[in-house]
Amino acid sequence: TAWNIYGGQWFTNSVFHGDQHAPEGSEQKIAYSEGNAAFSHGGQARSVLQLISALAIITILLRRWLRPRLVYAPCIFIGAVVSLLAAFAVGHSGVFAMVCMTWSVMPETGSFAIP
Repeated sequence: TAWNIYGGQWFTNSVFHGDQHAPEGSEQKIAYSEGNAAFSHGGQARSVLQLISALAIITILLRRWLRPRLVYAPCIFIGAVVSLLAAFAVGHSGVFAMVCMTWSVMPETGSFAIP
């Protein structure tokens, strides 16, 4: 997904205002490192949520509690809301950026877990 390709750049440049070409020890270089760390933590949280949500979706579908489209639709909706929040509401909040990145996995999880 786009998060996998451009997420690191978004964290380091847009959220943290870092610059990889800044001199060592400068404020921009430190911000760049903090952005990379936040991207890594967000990616790990994203993987955990993907595992848990995929197992939950598979359980729901195996037990036939809901029809597949009633499980898939909320996954798409969550992804749309999180994308809008990431684009317009995150600003320079690293924690909120990590939350958005984590929850952005839901459409992907839904499409892989639902036959």
